[in-house]
This record gives sequence, structure tokens and C-alpha cells, in this order.
Amino acid sequence: MVTLGVVLSLLAVLGWFRLRDNIDNQATAAAETCVEGDTVLHIAADPLIAPALTELAEQWTDGGVRVIRDHCVTAEITAVDSLAAADTLGTDAWDPTLGPEPALWVPLDTRMSARAADAIDGTPRSLATSPVVLAVPTDLGRALTTATVRWQDLPRLQNDPAAMRESGLDIWGTLGLALPTGTETHATTLALEAVTAATTGIGAGPVTLEQAATPAAITAVSTLALGADTLGAVGTTADTLAALGTHPDTAAPIHAVPVIEQQLHRALTDGQVRGLTGHLPIGVAPVVDFPTAVVDAPWVDETLARAAAEFTDYARRPEQAGILTAHGFRTADAVPEPAGELPLPRVDTVLAPADPTVDDVLVALRLAPVSPRKVTMVVDTSTSMGTPAGDGTRLTATAGAVREAMRRASINSVMGMYVFADTPEGHRVAVIRDGLTAAKRAAMSSILDDIDLVDREPVYATLTAAYRDAVDNYDPGRPNSVLVVVDSDDPDEAAARDLRAAIDELSSPDTPVRIDVVVLGDRADLVLEQAAEATDGSLTVVDTTDPADLTDLLRKLTS
Repeated sequence: MVTLGVVLSLLAVLGWFRLRDNIDNQATAAAETCVEGDTVLHIAADPLIAPALTELAEQWTDGGVRVIRDHCVTAEITAVDSLAAADTLGTDAWDPTLGPEPALWVPLDTRMSARAADAIDGTPRSLATSPVVLAVPTDLGRALTTATVRWQDLPRLQNDPAAMRESGLDIWGTLGLALPTGTETHATTLALEAVTAATTGIGAGPVTLEQAATPAAITAVSTLALGADTLGAVGTTADTLAALGTHPDTAAPIHAVPVIEQQLHRALTDGQVRGLTGHLPIGVAPVVDFPTAVVDAPWVDETLARAAAEFTDYARRPEQAGILTAHGFRTADAVPEPAGELPLPRVDTVLAPADPTVDDVLVALRLAPVSPRKVTMVVDTSTSMGTPAGDGTRLTATAGAVREAMRRASINSVMGMYVFADTPEGHRVAVIRDGLTAAKRAAMSSILDDIDLVDREPVYATLTAAYRDAVDNYDPGRPNSVLVVVDSDDPDEAAARDLRAAIDELSSPDTPVRIDVVVLGDRADLVLEQAAEATDGSLTVVDTTDPADLTDLLRKLTS
């Protein structure tokens, strides 16, 4: 007697065979409609998301071939650095060394897609997200959380042991925060964005060029960069992360590095690093969003454009979130499973993406940070400074250059200025040397605008007074210099001898004050050249027909 269970089992088996046949028949039927042949949808993806996309691409065709406009379409993923892809997409041709020409591009971040906006069809759509965190040893991560460290606190912690002590972190000395630059180091740039936003108090942003150029922002980024430069050479973010994982303790030179949370999650999950966690400083969080961008280029036809759009729709379906979270990404509906002691904190407010030009400025500042300095300026205010230069005079060119130098100078700098004057000494202190507060910066920036020119040319006597004062009030906490901007000839041989004697008397390795001389116009001055050489300073002759050269030089000599 045949039981009901046996009947049901037979029906199930028959149903499976029929379903299998139907699938095979559908695949065969679909293949027969591919009258235009096979087509490969090439997808250029940031290396962090390329493995997840490879898995999604395989599933995309698991149920049979994808037929799009009579083409049988499959997808292939190539890992490509996002910045390199953005650069080549911004030209007329794709760089073949990066792989096949893509019809779909999935960069790390919207900031990257903005660099190649003209090469994108439509509006990119985010596939997954991941915040930028600091990869740190687990013990340090707990301490940073307890100390409620904010993004704007990082510059002080990087360079000031007292700040670490105030936060209960003195066992670590100063915070050894590495800031790798170059290929695959975008987390550094986003961390600098977050520090700039927090320092300037702009909330969710985005950071603008004007805000990135403020003294507070310049000082914060430069302070981080100068501290990072003391840690020695580092490679990519991945290289630095691996090095940190090898020595996650107080004795190691590197204590932290900005990373994409997903990168740290995968490294912990795969066992590439141990003993690390991620710390998200308090404040608006920088987040990468892996946008899917259909490429608008000569090699992308209608079939490939449709295939790119269909794959994007498929990859963004809620049922695919499991693949993305398994690879350490966040989606709108899910977060990854915990990896070690990585906390995966909730992100309340996301930092709006800055324009690519802002990131370029921040990276340039990271590579060439502005150092705090103690500078005593000596500016020639004799009548010869009325000589035409550019659209104005040598004096107006100097005033503009000083103004620009003050705009960029570190808030931790100390500045003052001597000028020529109708006094018994032949000079006066126009701006008392002191910390570069907003008021001091304004005074230095405006003092030359309405100053009276004098007939006297006491170059050597004024420099002697400024140099003696700088040495007597030497500051061991920052580089000390006297910066001379001059265009006149001083015939006073006695004053020249006094200058040489003062340098011989006062110059010492214990109180090094360099003399930097900027000579306007095509002339030589042996006395000033010897003064610069004797103090390890510099002498530069500047053609004032282009005031920009003077501006660049003064900016360099004050930072």
C-alpha cells in the first residue's frame, strides 16, 4: 500500500525535475535570443569593494544568462584605485594599464566620482557605506572612548604630551597618528576633512576652500602633518595598518592610522591583524559611500549602459545586503557582524563631501605643512620702495605679500616688524613681536598700507637692532629668524662693520637665529649676503615685475 508520505515524496521529486527542465529550457531559450552574441560588462571597482562585487556579479547570472538588447551579458570586476580611475576618466581615453575600459565604475567615494563628473551618465547611487575611523590598539581605543576625544582634539594629542596627560592617555606619550599619502590612502584625506570641519565649527559641512584656508584649519592640519612626519616613512594605509597590527603597544612609534572601517573589519575578520580596534572620534563623521556610476564614454554603447544600470539595480536590492555586510560594509538596513572588539558605532551625522579642490588643498598641506615660527621682519620703507612693480609699487607688492603670508601663517607663530623711520636710530618697531593672534595678524597685514616712506636707507643698522633683539629673546620652542625685505643701498660702512660684529658676537648654536634676505630688483649686496651666509640663512633676489614671486617667497620664509 502506497502511503501519503511516499506520494508526496514522488510529487516533490517530479516537481524538482520539472523545475530543473524549465530552468534549462528558459536558459536555452534566452541563449537563442542572444542574436547579437556575448557581451562583457566591465566594472572598475575600488579594491575595497571589488571582492564583494565579484560575488554579486557571479550571483547576477546564476539563474541563467542576462539578455539585454539581444546580447548575452556577463559581468567582470577589475580592482582599480579610485583616484587613478578618476584621473583617467577625466581625460579623453582610458588608461589601459588599469584594466579593460569600464561601463560601470564603483569608486570609494562620491568625492572621487565628482573628479570625473563629465564622464558619468546620470547621478551615481550609493551601494554601501563605511565611516572613517582610527585604527588603534585595543587598549588605546578604550582610553580614547573614555576620554571622549573629538576630531579637533587630534592635533594637540599628536604633538603635546600635556594634552595626552589631561585626557588620561599619558602612558602613550604623544599620539603617534600616521597620515599616509599617495595611492590608496583616501582615509587620510577624509580624516583631514573631519579635523578641518571640527576645528572651524562648520557642522556637517561641506568644507569649503575658504574654510580650509583659515589660519585655524591650516594650523590644525599642519600640526597633524608635522607630528606624522616624525614617525618615519610609511606606505599605503594597508601597509601602515599591517605595521600597526604587528606592534599594537605603547613602545611602537605608530599608535593610530585613519582607515575605512570596512578595511579594518576585513583585516580583523581574515586574521591579517590582531589586537586592534577602531575609534570614531566624536563629531560629524566622514563616510565613504561607494557610488555606482554609469560611465559616459565612447566605448560604452546602449547595451553596456543598460547592463550597467541593471547590475546596479540588482546589487542595491535589499536581498543583496547580506553579501555586502559579510564583506564588512554597512547598508541602509544592516551592519556587519562584529569582528574582534571593533565597536561599529552608530553614525548620527555624516560630513557632507567636500569639493575635490578642497581635498587637493588639504593633501598639499599634509605634504608641505606650515611650521610655527618666530619671525622678526625688517621691511625697507625708504622712498625707493615707491618704484613701480606690477600694477603698483614695490611697497604695495610687499604689503600684499606680507598679507598673504600672515593669512597662511600658523596661529602658533610669533611675528613682529621693524621699518625705517625718521628717528635718531633710523628705524622703529612698527608691530611689537608677539603671538600671532587675530589682532596681531591684522596689524602685520595692514601696517604697510599707509606707512610714510622716508629718505633714509639704514639697512644695516636696522638689521643689527632686529638681529640683536631676536637673539636676546630667543625662543627654543620654534625656529627663529629675521626676515629682511629691502631694495635700497646702504652706504654706511660703519653700520656694516657693526652688523658683522654683532653677528660674530651673538651667533651661537644654542640660540640660532637665521637671517633671510629678500632683495627687490636686480642688485647685489655683499654685506647682506655675508650676513645670511654666517647665520645659515638665505639671500634671494626677486624680480618685482611679477609680485606673485615675492608672495610665494615670503609665504615660504614665514612658514
